[in-house]
Amino acid sequence: MANIQNAVSKLKDELIKNLQKLIAIDSVEAPALEGMPFGEGVDEALRFVLKLADEMGFKTKYHEGYYGYVEMGEGTDLIGLLAHLDVVPTGDPEKWTYPPFKGEIHDNKLYGRGAIDDKGPLLAALYSMKVIKDSDIPLNKRVRLILGTNEETHWKGITKYKELEEAPHYGFTPDSDFPLINAEKGLLQIKLSLPRGADFSLKGGEALNSVADHCTYVGKNLSNIVENENIKVETNQDQATILFHGKSVHSAKSWQGLNAIGLAGETLSKAGAHTKLLDFISNEIALDCYGSNIFGKFEDEASGKLTINMGKILIGDQTQELYLDIRYPVTKTKDEVLTPLQNKAIEYDLSFEILDSLPSLYVPKDHFLVETLRSVFEEETKLDSTPLSTGGATYARAFDNFVAFGALFPGEEKTAHQRDEYISIDSLLKCCSIYTKALSKLLEVKK
Repeated sequence: MANIQNAVSKLKDELIKNLQKLIAIDSVEAPALEGMPFGEGVDEALRFVLKLADEMGFKTKYHEGYYGYVEMGEGTDLIGLLAHLDVVPTGDPEKWTYPPFKGEIHDNKLYGRGAIDDKGPLLAALYSMKVIKDSDIPLNKRVRLILGTNEETHWKGITKYKELEEAPHYGFTPDSDFPLINAEKGLLQIKLSLPRGADFSLKGGEALNSVADHCTYVGKNLSNIVENENIKVETNQDQATILFHGKSVHSAKSWQGLNAIGLAGETLSKAGAHTKLLDFISNEIALDCYGSNIFGKFEDEASGKLTINMGKILIGDQTQELYLDIRYPVTKTKDEVLTPLQNKAIEYDLSFEILDSLPSLYVPKDHFLVETLRSVFEEETKLDSTPLSTGGATYARAFDNFVAFGALFPGEEKTAHQRDEYISIDSLLKCCSIYTKALSKLLEVKK
């Protein structure tokens, strides 16, 4: 490991300089242009990394702006690294302490959109390949760094790759947290509806994957509504406006929030407001983000409990709609979730529509990939390497036998998707060393 760290240290200035150049490219996805399906910035970032890899002496491929890859080695076995070049919007740049597309360094931190998600980790992975290549070790396997392009939105780039290219046999994505994530719950997004309206309106929530932090009732006055910090009542003659306030968190961690739609359903039903949809909310979910009345005890050791989030609701004079986001345990099947939910929907005369779904990801702890990456992480950091589970979706779901491996270390501030995003210079170099050692060990595994 000392030799690896020395080799990485010698590349420090080059790595930092190129990360600054890459961050300077505004690669927020934009409307398509000819030959650039995700806009000019994403394409420029993709071409920048491929040109850099060409100069390092790697084999590269660019495919019509959808994806690229960097490869080294020989043999039939293919180890994959998967990272992405697109970034989320910055919001108001004036509110950043340092410009989002400059890559400035302050207090040993490199700031900019994409620094930790995912340009810094991507270049750490590329330079780990360079360290191995420059060591002149004979490679009887291939290593391929796959460059994704619209991970932050619809995954069309990696979908195109999977249609046209060879899938890696195993690998990792440097696009999440250390020590590693080996279990990601399955996802289902459902719309429940009634083709008729109500004599009141209820509207709340913004996105299916966020716990609703607001919900507003407008209708006739209701008795027995007690105001508190989460419920405010405004009356005007015969009409009332009731504001329900919750706490928004990502739906993958619904238990950390307070769902305003559930609060509204429970409160309004007790006060005498009823529709089939409102009764479903009140009786079957309310503030129970685990959906125990619908699914019973629905959990596993690998990834924990199912969660159900009411992300949006719209009840008006024409229709009634409720949007659900469900994250289910990795050892359970999609049908095991759908069957009890559909049965409940039938009880309340609700129409049922699947809007989106993602299969779960699970690589067992005794899989050689997990064991190898855990041993590397422990040797380098002396920290606990117990794998993590998540209700979220990392890029690792793109392939079988993939896990998320870094790049955020335990205890570090989470700045991805936030103002003043940064990566610590020390962490960047440590990532590069860890990825170099991980690749070295995977290249030695006889599989």
